[in-house]
Amino acid sequence: MTDISYLLLVMLVMTVATYATRLTPFVLFSRGQERALINFIAKNTPPMIMTILVIYMLKGVNYLSFEGVYTFIAILVTVVFHLYKRNALLSIIAGTAVYMVAVQM
Repeated sequence: MTDISYLLLVMLVMTVATYATRLTPFVLFSRGQERALINFIAKNTPPMIMTILVIYMLKGVNYLSFEGVYTFIAILVTVVFHLYKRNALLSIIAGTAVYMVAVQM
């Protein structure tokens, strides 16, 4: 197989894969019956992702060092900000800022 024919074959495969991934949601959800599934996914995906990120972050923490204390203070600030303002972005930024300031001192 020559280089040109290989490149054309690769471009054809990428084109078909891109078209298929763009078309699949419209084919699967065109009947309108899956609205409940979409609403469930839209409602529950952000908390699931945040839970996974928190678990991933906490797995590498040395709990007997200052890093562990800083981590728990940052988590506490994040939770308090989220309960107070109900703004995920603000609470994440506040917790991250507290952690970065604590680590740099």
